[in-house]
Amino acid sequence: MHLYRSLNEFIEKRTFSAAPPVVTVGSFDGVHLGHQYLMNELIEWAGELEASPLVITFHTHPRTFMTGEEIKRITPIEQKLVLLRELGIREVLLLDFDEGVRDTTAFDFCREFLIDGLKAQGLLIGHNNRIGKGREGTPESLQAFGKEVGFAVRIAEKVEVGGLPISSSAIRDHIESGDFLWSRKMLGRPYGILSTVAKGKQLGRTIGFPTINLSLSGICHPPLGVYGVRVELLPDSGDPDAAPERYIGAANIGLRPTVEDAKEPLLEVHLIDYEGDCYGRLARVIFHFKLRDEEKFAGLDALKAQLASDVAETRRRFDAASESGRMPGV
Repeated sequence: MHLYRSLNEFIEKRTFSAAPPVVTVGSFDGVHLGHQYLMNELIEWAGELEASPLVITFHTHPRTFMTGEEIKRITPIEQKLVLLRELGIREVLLLDFDEGVRDTTAFDFCREFLIDGLKAQGLLIGHNNRIGKGREGTPESLQAFGKEVGFAVRIAEKVEVGGLPISSSAIRDHIESGDFLWSRKMLGRPYGILSTVAKGKQLGRTIGFPTINLSLSGICHPPLGVYGVRVELLPDSGDPDAAPERYIGAANIGLRPTVEDAKEPLLEVHLIDYEGDCYGRLARVIFHFKLRDEEKFAGLDALKAQLASDVAETRRRFDAASESGRMPGV
């Protein structure tokens, strides 16, 4: 994937192809079914024009910048880029959403940034997406503007599940309530968190249950508790096409009240049948079912006994699902 972090970098480094791009722009948090449909439309349109499909997205969620309220991400930047690459997107322009972006009118953005700067052949916009100062650029007004200046603007169709519109806000609500069935329906895949494995206090090793630790800072996540998960350790070889290592595991989202009573929740995962060191690697933790709420135990012996029970139950449920051909948790 070719990743650019500014318009100037795009202009300076884009030497591998002379074909002007077709563009879509948005936050694309979650890369859900609606986003996936839009990306497929973008790739198909680019093929028709012998162009390159280019996605413009942002470091900071626009609503976070506009309101000052932190919007918890379904997919942090690293995860979003992986998902876009898996969909076939090979060029991404990753911008900071700042005062300059906020105060640019939709039509100046199209004229100065897309047409003059990127030399784009066209813009594909979501049916409910609005861009520009004051969110003035509706799909319909952008299409009318495009006709005036000879710039192609297409509007992607609305995608629904069970008669309900798909949105990142709805998916956040489902995740935060622990509703993995509906989050999976809207995402088009089981819900998961992708993050870098960090070094923790290594207490788990001392009681026979070593864990990998992943920060949840700024990430939308399920309620505190213990979950049955699948884990993909992405290759650290740098080869994006190399297969990940796959394991099942028992994951805890919690404040660890038995050992420290932390202020912020952490995602800790015991990988079943894994031995090794994966610090610094990207891990995708895919949630399938909840085992229990987080508890405070009388001591380490009680905690150790419960962890053994959690691991045994996790293994049993995944084995049962494999034998029946069903997805665990369904």
